[in-house]
Amino acid sequence: MPDISVIVRFRNEAKYLDAVLRAVTAQQCVYSVEVVAADNASTDGSRELALNYANKVIDISDYRPGIALNRSIEICSGALVVVLSAHAVPANANWLDALVRHLRNSGVLGVYGSQIYPSTARFLDKRDLDIFSDAHPRSEFADSDFWNANSAFRRTSWEARPFDETVIELEDHYWTKQALPSAGRWVRFEPSASVYHYGHEERNDRTFVTPSSASPLKLIDQVIADLRAPDATWPTVMAAGMHLGSLDDIPEVAGAIPVIGDTLLEHDDFDVRWRMAAALGRIGGEATVPFVIAGLRDRSFYPRDECAWSLGRIGAPAVAELLRATTGMDERTLPFAGLALGVSGLPDAQAHAIDILARCVGFNDNEVVRDAVYFLGEVGHVGARVELWRPVVDQLSAADHRLAGAAAWCCGKFARQADSPLGATELVDVARSHPFDSVRAEAVTAIGRFALHSRSERWIAELERVLATDCAGNVRYSAMQALRLSAKRGWSDAGAAAARHHADDDFGVLFEQRLASTPRPTSPAPSRPFQEECHARSRHRWSWVHRVQPGGRVAPRRPRRRDRRLA
Repeated sequence: MPDISVIVRFRNEAKYLDAVLRAVTAQQCVYSVEVVAADNASTDGSRELALNYANKVIDISDYRPGIALNRSIEICSGALVVVLSAHAVPANANWLDALVRHLRNSGVLGVYGSQIYPSTARFLDKRDLDIFSDAHPRSEFADSDFWNANSAFRRTSWEARPFDETVIELEDHYWTKQALPSAGRWVRFEPSASVYHYGHEERNDRTFVTPSSASPLKLIDQVIADLRAPDATWPTVMAAGMHLGSLDDIPEVAGAIPVIGDTLLEHDDFDVRWRMAAALGRIGGEATVPFVIAGLRDRSFYPRDECAWSLGRIGAPAVAELLRATTGMDERTLPFAGLALGVSGLPDAQAHAIDILARCVGFNDNEVVRDAVYFLGEVGHVGARVELWRPVVDQLSAADHRLAGAAAWCCGKFARQADSPLGATELVDVARSHPFDSVRAEAVTAIGRFALHSRSERWIAELERVLATDCAGNVRYSAMQALRLSAKRGWSDAGAAAARHHADDDFGVLFEQRLASTPRPTSPAPSRPFQEECHARSRHRWSWVHRVQPGGRVAPRRPRRRDRRLA
């Protein structure tokens, strides 16, 4: 009987699924492993591909996240359950061991690992995404960010409390909200259990209305009543927010604005407040503006951030009132107001946004400065105002590694603003010598943007240097991805540089290299079943070769000299 069951849920994920399952079956750990694949009516060959790797395959036709997970766990044999997104490629062969090792502590309810997003991701803004790739572990006793894209827990914990099958979204958050207060336990975020999370090229703007025979007007009345009910459950309130935001084309939905706004400002759950902010942004109009501006002062980052994006979506009706509100606004809230103005699409508002965010970069609170630097990168309309660059470049030397990483990313977003970008020398220094690999990775991504816009051989040489010398897989991943993006823009020198990197032990690097060599997006051909050959980087003399059989243990063979056919 296997020790660990790894569940991979998918629908039409053939582009990534082969790389994901290869990485899963190449893990080095002392536990025996089975792979359980859950297919939601794929039509692109994903199911057939999964059959090459999975011990068990289950078909899910009525898909809700809790249903899919519960049906999958029911057929699992392992005492430990791992849930992995079908477009999240484990970074290396130690991912699984790093993810489950803390479950030996009975106080740990669950573990979720780091998620590194490609530079093209637009699912959430960069400030939000980086919460899930922090360099430091953390323990969460309430309001956990536990995420089933890359998670692990004991089967006994699930047996005590299965996933709710009525929730439309965030079944993982709801599970921890239910379990943590009663269990006296905690959730651990483990940065060493990293995955590269693909598939989110557009900003999260999910809509959903539960199929019903009721008319839209009756449905609106029902969900308003749900929001007003004092005993409404979390799934009910979250679904109400989703439904009202999805019915934004029905004029009568405006009648729900007061109750949505009150829920945004008064509910004690940060996910609910986040969902209400999104609903108000979709409904729009002047009546929503006071609630959403007030939401910028929320105690949690997520509702504040969503309020900023919602105000930007509302656009002109929000700008005048928001500008008035910035007078006397506290430092903590001001960057979010700047973001809202910057993403409004209105030139005058964007000019005010740049002024506000540039002023915030000069504040003394590191968290406020970091928010402002991130949001300057999101807004990006600096034009010829090169004087705005220097304060951001100065933050590359910040003692706070998170602020330094944000500054590196922001410098990259400014890449197209000048032929000879300020901060280039400083970024190269950061990429070569910063002690935090997360900061080096951001600097390398910025260098990749310089390469993309300037087509200078200098930057290609720097990216190749990173591939040849940096010991951190996520930094090499940033370099290979930068070469791949330039190659896809038709720069043959970048493609040649990517091809010259012969071997790597980071699965994300290998996947990016494969994408770089593919003329256009296609579904990767399945590899040999249940087998993966893992190599040390090309500058090393020896390589280890591992073979994983279904449900079997990973057994490393003796080291041998590199065979070029395997590289």
